[in-house]
Amino acid sequence: MKMATEQEALDLLDSVSITYRRVDHPAIWTMDDPNAPKGLPEVKNLLLKDKKSDQFYLYLTDNHRVNFKSLTDQLGLAHSRLKFASEEELEAHLGVVSGMVTPLALMHDKDDQVKVLLNKSLESMPEISTHPNVNTATILMSYGDLLKVLAAMGKVPTIIN
Repeated sequence: MKMATEQEALDLLDSVSITYRRVDHPAIWTMDDPNAPKGLPEVKNLLLKDKKSDQFYLYLTDNHRVNFKSLTDQLGLAHSRLKFASEEELEAHLGVVSGMVTPLALMHDKDDQVKVLLNKSLESMPEISTHPNVNTATILMSYGDLLKVLAAMGKVPTIIN
């Protein structure tokens, strides 16, 4: 698969008329990276899969640990079936590598194999942050604008607790 680019992410935001703020910074590879700028909303982006090969993009606030038992209950899956997608699966489904996972890369899910899961707590955040397919910048936008971007990509998220 072709790798996701920053320009296509910015083009997507412009095509949906999203108002956003951009913050450039050194590359950030993990949530605990010392290069991470202070004061930005902290979120997690995860690509998960079950043993039947269903893919789930999970977007949640950083202060939430992933409770796999609760998540599998909400999704109607067996408890032992959910795990993190591999690096190869990240590239195959989203065109990104670890440290660059973002909802903006969902445009690469051409076969609609990835189900989008949004943590309910994102709704109350004044801004959410996401990478524009690279980890050297952060895009800040409203939760409502995120929903517009997802809709433009044909994605209907499932809200989880």
